Amino acid sequence: MLGRVLFAIGLGGLAAFGLAYWLTYEPAPAVRVRWRDDVTAEQQATLERRYLLSNGRAPMDRSIAYDLLDTSRRNIEALVRDPAVADTNDIDRDNYEMPFEAAYGERWMWIAHRTPLLRDGRIRWTLIGVLAGLTILGWRGGGRVRAAALR
Repeated sequence: MLGRVLFAIGLGGLAAFGLAYWLTYEPAPAVRVRWRDDVTAEQQATLERRYLLSNGRAPMDRSIAYDLLDTSRRNIEALVRDPAVADTNDIDRDNYEMPFEAAYGERWMWIAHRTPLLRDGRIRWTLIGVLAGLTILGWRGGGRVRAAALR
């Protein structure tokens, strides 16, 4: 019985992740961020992770083009208002959103990028690993119970 429950939880969780990805994945919008002159490379890398700015390319002076993976209003507002950011392009700075006509970047985003905790890839992959482990454990445990019942 426990094996079936673990199997159902694991497989159901993995199916929910897969369905959420399938229903919500889309190209990430491209944005350009100009960092203030006093921002160090380490600070910039930290801010890129915080705001899910990915695939930095085409540097021009202190300005870099990115794919923005978290397009939530909260994230865009925090990026625009961050004191380390001198300017942004391709963002509606009044409403803190991406304009409909924004160009696409090269990366893909999905709802997990806009969900607290799941934004962190390490947490996301750990959860997927746990769900896969539950599925395997439930399958193996259920198989032992079935084998014992057949004896």
